[in-house]
Amino acid sequence: MLEVRDLTVKFISENEEFTVVDSVSFAVGDGETLAVVGESGSGKSVTALALTRLLPEPPARITGGDVLLDGDPLLTKSAGGLRSVRGRQIAYIFQDPATSLSPVFSVYDQLGETLRRHRPDVKNVREEVIYWLDQVGILEPAKRIRDYPFQLSGGMQQRVMIAMALCARPKILVADEPTTALDVTVQRQILDLFRSLKERFAMSIILITHNFGIIRGLADKVAVMYRGKLLEFGECAVILENPKHPYTRALIDCVPRIGAGLRRLKTIERSSLDAHWHDQ
Repeated sequence: MLEVRDLTVKFISENEEFTVVDSVSFAVGDGETLAVVGESGSGKSVTALALTRLLPEPPARITGGDVLLDGDPLLTKSAGGLRSVRGRQIAYIFQDPATSLSPVFSVYDQLGETLRRHRPDVKNVREEVIYWLDQVGILEPAKRIRDYPFQLSGGMQQRVMIAMALCARPKILVADEPTTALDVTVQRQILDLFRSLKERFAMSIILITHNFGIIRGLADKVAVMYRGKLLEFGECAVILENPKHPYTRALIDCVPRIGAGLRRLKTIERSSLDAHWHDQ
């Protein structure tokens, strides 16, 4: 469904260019979940935003590569053409729902706006909003549609964001660190929700995360990024059991484990990774 070929993104700062995504290639099939894993600053979010040219230009500049959705090139589309892709075909969920939702509009207003833009054929917007709130597990959705974001918990805010992304019925859902601002119990609920939604709506998901611990049983494929490059790409189960790159192994080893006893948490040794990087 989605194919990324040699995507390269640079940032321009004071007449200098910095390559933040360096010739990245991957593919996401129909109904697949791809986890893009790497530490902060590895280029995961920039890659995701570049898919539909959501990066501000300048300072960002896409200098190479192609992004194909069902064979249709996205990077050469006009601004109007991209507006029909964003939300309707590729929808995004961002890290912190408290800053993604407008504090001055109700849940109904914000979901209703999305529906009117991307699905103008919907005749009863109120019923559709209630339907999608129910789909993401919000109790008594008919009572919650008039709530404002500050009246909702962090987990409920994230569920509203998911409903807002799904109500346009996109082909691909991009979830950028969707559990970062949530406690562990709510994180698990949100991840379980993604599993359920994937099965019910047969959509593709790109899950961006720094944590290998959350992708087992959720992702079909994994792409590991470091310093803007794609180091490893393959089946999730294979990479988790037999990582080929030392950075992938380091990320997996950093995941805290219950029942591991009293021991120091492993960290990534930058010097050894940089030495390996220069040897490539």
